[in-house]
Amino acid sequence: MRRSKGWLAAGAAVSALLSVGGCLGGGEAKWKEPAIGEAEVLLNTAGGDAGKTRDASLGFSGSPNGLTVGPDGKVYSLGTSLAVIEGDHKVGTILDGEAHGAGGLVVLSSNSFVVGKGAQVLRMRADGTRTVLAGTLGKSRKLGEPVSGTVSAKTYHLSNYLPEPFGVRPDGSVLFVDGDVIWRLKAGNLKRVYQVPTRKDGADKTETPVIDVGSAVDQSGTVYARSSTEVVPANLGDVMTISQDGSVGKLDLPKRVAGVKGDLAALEVGWMAGDGGNGVYVRASSHSADYVLHVASGNAELIARDLYGDSDSGCKEGYLVDVMKLPCQMPWALTYSRGSLFMAGNSPVVLKIATK
Repeated sequence: MRRSKGWLAAGAAVSALLSVGGCLGGGEAKWKEPAIGEAEVLLNTAGGDAGKTRDASLGFSGSPNGLTVGPDGKVYSLGTSLAVIEGDHKVGTILDGEAHGAGGLVVLSSNSFVVGKGAQVLRMRADGTRTVLAGTLGKSRKLGEPVSGTVSAKTYHLSNYLPEPFGVRPDGSVLFVDGDVIWRLKAGNLKRVYQVPTRKDGADKTETPVIDVGSAVDQSGTVYARSSTEVVPANLGDVMTISQDGSVGKLDLPKRVAGVKGDLAALEVGWMAGDGGNGVYVRASSHSADYVLHVASGNAELIARDLYGDSDSGCKEGYLVDVMKLPCQMPWALTYSRGSLFMAGNSPVVLKIATK
């Protein structure tokens, strides 16, 4: 999914906190934890409630700007609002108007969030107060312009692409994307993690590759990212790995995996998430299906699959569904925590998928 300049619109207003309905697999009680091969429908955003419930649901619908699990174990999402799914399965709005135009999301605590907005990286609190962590207003850095290895965070001019915080390395540094550069932010300084090589064919500015939304970092600090242009999307075989020592490689993939048609490297890549170890979960697509794959140590495993069904009626809030035959549209963004994948965005549902 290509990121455009400015912020990603979150889409049409949709809502509702609770929906009433049955479940796949009989009359089991709601809110039963999923087992391997199952997903729990945490939220259905296609109802008709108004007010705070509606605003909260907007954080989990439309094109996702950020999705993560906080240190408190709760699922946070940034759409047209910043919202959270609480332990009692209710959804709350943390920031509404203050979050408009923001992108990327790192949760430091239940009251401290790192996002990109305008040409700056900000720490925002639930009361709306904000602190500039990186970027100064004024003339923007041009894409393709070589950047220094280390710069002062608050005085540096970022590019005119929306900064997107996406993770934290083991040393506590915050990682964010700035157009064609990945930076790590710590103690008031920016250190370059990676810059996309400039093209050698004289292509105009619209063809300058930029790093796509949905980068990830694993437990060892290895970053997973891919770049694309307006006309050339990134495939799974294009995903880069950038280790803490700065070495850059390609994601180690098998040729094929059971349950997925064709060459894995040719799948189009969406969102990615570290697996809590030394691997990555990837949301990928072909012309016939959407997939979630787990890739680690040169091996791959199919975690979930959407065969492009025609109806979303099979996903009832609070009930379990088969992850290999999803009866609803697979969400776009994903994040991982403690044996569970969470998926949201560009779908009427939020899913919790068991991986262990």
